[in-house]
Amino acid sequence: MWFAIDRRETVPLFRQVLEAFREAILTGRMPAGAKLPSTRELAGELGISRNVALEAYEQLLAEGYIVGRPGAGTYVADGACMKEYESGKAPSAPENRKADAVTRKVGAAISFKTGQPAADRFPLRLWGTLLQRAAANIAPDDLGYGDPAGWAALRRELADHLWRTRGVVCRPEQVLVTNGAVQALNLLTRLLLRAGDEIILEDPTNEDLKTLFASTGATIISVRADDEGLDPRLLPQQIRPKCVYVTPSHHFPLGGVLPIQRRIALLSYLRRGDGYLIEDDYDSEFRYDGPPIHSLQSLDPERVVYVGTFSKTMFPALRIGFMVLPEPLVAGARALKRLSDFQTPILDQLALARFLEEGHLRAHLQKMKKLYHKKRNRLVQAMEVHWTKEYRILGQAVGLHLAVSFAADFPPDAVRRMAEAGVEAGILPKRKMLLGYGHLSETEIEEGVRRLGRALDLRKRESGKSEFEAALTPEKKAERTSVEG
Repeated sequence: MWFAIDRRETVPLFRQVLEAFREAILTGRMPAGAKLPSTRELAGELGISRNVALEAYEQLLAEGYIVGRPGAGTYVADGACMKEYESGKAPSAPENRKADAVTRKVGAAISFKTGQPAADRFPLRLWGTLLQRAAANIAPDDLGYGDPAGWAALRRELADHLWRTRGVVCRPEQVLVTNGAVQALNLLTRLLLRAGDEIILEDPTNEDLKTLFASTGATIISVRADDEGLDPRLLPQQIRPKCVYVTPSHHFPLGGVLPIQRRIALLSYLRRGDGYLIEDDYDSEFRYDGPPIHSLQSLDPERVVYVGTFSKTMFPALRIGFMVLPEPLVAGARALKRLSDFQTPILDQLALARFLEEGHLRAHLQKMKKLYHKKRNRLVQAMEVHWTKEYRILGQAVGLHLAVSFAADFPPDAVRRMAEAGVEAGILPKRKMLLGYGHLSETEIEEGVRRLGRALDLRKRESGKSEFEAALTPEKKAERTSVEG
């Protein structure tokens, strides 16, 4: 034969035989009517089992490359040559895997990425048991298409959980289960926004959300957020927006908590028109300086859509989120969910309902709050040890990340420097940095801060003056004094 078998390859033997014949036929090297060796002959010549040869021939026959003639043998079929075919266009699977391995090797060794919980601390064995129980006890009738809004028992548990922990006011019928918070926001954009409508977003905010909202053709109006979240004094008075999107209990990315005065002012602004407020409450369960803040929805259930997820409290791959809707929006949201994917996977919903009902989520949150509190403290202490005092910490009281505001600019090649130092962190405008710590060990946090200090010249010198401080102009020093104050 004109090809050889490579037993060191991870590609199965039958696949190697199949691809060799397929390429020969497509390119015309084996023309129509050419006779193939018998499976016994092929196996003997290549040193493979006859079953491997038979499997390859059966696949060629199924795809139409060859035809069998009773008593005469197997031949290349008519019309299987493709003159335009170029052999070897697609890279082989092993090469792809090698490329992936190289990508992984050159990636950042320590990443302060945001939104990542400590998934290794989740009680997976317990979760597996709950999934098994759900599968064993589900009725056959429940394996069909169910309620697009979600399993009734889960919605009851969610309504109770949200009332006890966040003060959310709702009936189970107002809860809609989604595939993560992203789907909830996607459905809301289709439900509430049309081309030409106006929506107000915090500035800064998640850039992916900007893209999502802009996809409707709506006009995005950005309103500046500071250490306490969106500033209602800056809201445009000449418009009546269809939506206002906020993260009031832990602003992303700066971490501010919206005080009651601003919440009242924001709701008063919204009541002038017929718009709705979308409250994204993504990780505020982890509050370290007291109990979680009451939801904004508790102040005005008729105007606020409350959106949440279990990606941070449990694990991101679960892909279960939810929204609590004012009564007038329930029917429309259910219809859109049905047209989107009909329903969220039922076994996950059943297991989650039990996880809530039996108190496992409450116990897990208490354990993780203590763990994240320790990690937060380690991060703050590491910055004190390895960095200068020319920074201010924002949003450290809540969630799985904090922001750092610096008095001096970053080096212009900051991203390259961090990559070379084996560390990754989010760089924001106006000399700010995002540090997610939930998924990192305390040792990784310490080492990551040390690497950032080295990469961005944040370390103290022996003289007590940092490299940052030494480079400050008089104007920058004055600005630093203002920031520190």
